[in-house]
Amino acid sequence: MESNGAQGLERRSAGHLPSFWDGEIVKSITTPYSLEIHGPRLEELKQGAKELLATAKEHRDQLDLINTMQRLGVAYHFEKDIKDILAKLVDSNIASSDLYTVALQFRLLRQNGFFISTDVFNKFMERDGKFLDILGEDITGLLSLYEASYLGMPDEHVLDEALSFSTKNLLVQMKKLETNIAEQIKQSLEYPLHWRLAWTESRDFIDIYQRDDKMNSVLLELAKLSYNITQSVYLKEQQELVDWWKDLNYKEILPFARNRLLECYFWAMGIAPQVQFSKLRRDLTKLGSLATPIDDIYDTYGTMEELEKFSDALNRWDLEAVEQLPVYMKVAYSDLYNHVSEMVQDALIDNGMDILPYIKEQWLVYTRGYLKEARWFHNGYNPTVDEYLDNAWVSIGVPIGVVYGVFGVAGHSIKEYLLEFVEHWSESDLICLPGYIGRFLDDLNTSKAEMERGEFVNFIYFYMMEKGVSEEEAREHVKGLIRNSWKKLNKAILEDSVRAPAIVKLSVEMTRCVHRIYQYGDLFAVHSQENRDGFKSIFQPIPKEQYDRALLN
Repeated sequence: MESNGAQGLERRSAGHLPSFWDGEIVKSITTPYSLEIHGPRLEELKQGAKELLATAKEHRDQLDLINTMQRLGVAYHFEKDIKDILAKLVDSNIASSDLYTVALQFRLLRQNGFFISTDVFNKFMERDGKFLDILGEDITGLLSLYEASYLGMPDEHVLDEALSFSTKNLLVQMKKLETNIAEQIKQSLEYPLHWRLAWTESRDFIDIYQRDDKMNSVLLELAKLSYNITQSVYLKEQQELVDWWKDLNYKEILPFARNRLLECYFWAMGIAPQVQFSKLRRDLTKLGSLATPIDDIYDTYGTMEELEKFSDALNRWDLEAVEQLPVYMKVAYSDLYNHVSEMVQDALIDNGMDILPYIKEQWLVYTRGYLKEARWFHNGYNPTVDEYLDNAWVSIGVPIGVVYGVFGVAGHSIKEYLLEFVEHWSESDLICLPGYIGRFLDDLNTSKAEMERGEFVNFIYFYMMEKGVSEEEAREHVKGLIRNSWKKLNKAILEDSVRAPAIVKLSVEMTRCVHRIYQYGDLFAVHSQENRDGFKSIFQPIPKEQYDRALLN
């Protein structure tokens, strides 16, 4: 029942599914793991893993160990040790002559901010620029080359050829391999390592690694214990956020709005997984949880007159500005205002800086994007592809999330990053490119459902209309745009890794997280089993039985 003076108005509905999680269930979950209890054992295991790094002397062994640590999710414990080893491996002349090692060296160096030339692959190529046919049966080499190809930058045609060659031959070889190896290749062909979210990748790889004949028990126990301790922190944070969300009472006051608290925490965790960034995860979760109902207001529920008034009130940024708004908008406005005030107060106490002008600007730019799309819809206006994209890379909500992250990870060093990544955020590749990739992924995965219910404000539709192509051709074009945007982001990673490593990491994790959100259907809308498993991973530890059984093997 409408209780805000808008009875009789016909409201549109997007037909969103209700959330499948229950806050009370999350509140009831307990875990036996904690840093206080398990910290001493964690430190012992970290020392053991550190010794493994110190004693590995062969280049391939060093690379294999670093790769394993990264995939198990424990590399962050040894960042300096790993950087020191990789710095000595930058010289391409010391690389092995086998394709697997060279490609692994190339990928790990670039992933960690070291430049290495594509010339290292020349020894594996014919004079015509094609890879040697004999490599077509080298399974481990092909898979390593495939993964390395995703670290390419613009105009590195060698890596385009590497992707084509490795993909073609892996598809052929898959048919001849045992199930487990074939399944790993299939997963890589669907989603390369460079695009995967670290948290869910570590959970998946732990299962693979414990069945490996070469498994190291120290690394395996470290991975599981580190995962479970970190997860215990995430669980406590979620339980506190459940209380916050319950107190807002949107289920009664804004019944049309989506409840996506858990989804937003998953997003926040993916962007800032390190334990010390608890406040940032809280702020990002609140950002997403409040932005989702505001998105619903602009997208379907609000009338055009109400949306104009809401936007005017936001521009004023004053609680008195809500007086002319309907009740449901007053609630959304006040909760947003209170959230920003909390964040601003924390920054003032922690870093002695007033961040209100910057956070307010982000929210105004973000919601103006919503307003523009609403005007297009209500006026039946079809923008050009470029016009749409100029607005949509911001309205996706990724840039505001990155700027939140800049304040969250920079701390007292924020002044070093303020000019480039906050004041001139729209000119930074580390902020823009995740926004573009996020928009392309969103439209690629949600446009079909939107068009079926008569909503056409998406890139796929506008590209089809403007270029006169089929939906399938438009989709292939978007996939190409995603790959090209990643090439530009890879270049930015190398350019900024030394002077702004925290911002580089933030940008990359944001982009990987957006990939994971759409990997198995829109995480905010599709209740696939993979999405359910993703949610479970942030509040359920690796089961004790599985933990003990693996260590006894």
